[in-house]
Amino acid sequence: MIETLEKGLGEGPWLLGNRFSAADLLVGGAVVFLQQANALPDNKILSSYADRCRARPAYQRAEQIESGNSG
Repeated sequence: MIETLEKGLGEGPWLLGNRFSAADLLVGGAVVFLQQANALPDNKILSSYADRCRARPAYQRAEQIESGNSG
């Protein structure tokens, strides 16, 4: 699974190349969650992908809402 995901990210920063899509929303969220649960091995490609997902403004807003700091 990890090898397939790495290949999918090889063409650009997102699964569809330069375009963020619903696929990134679902898969990126899973990668972030699995990293937080220490369920993924150290992997530079997946770590960079997770960082890009977390850097998106909508992700950061959702994190603020989750933590109760929607303000």
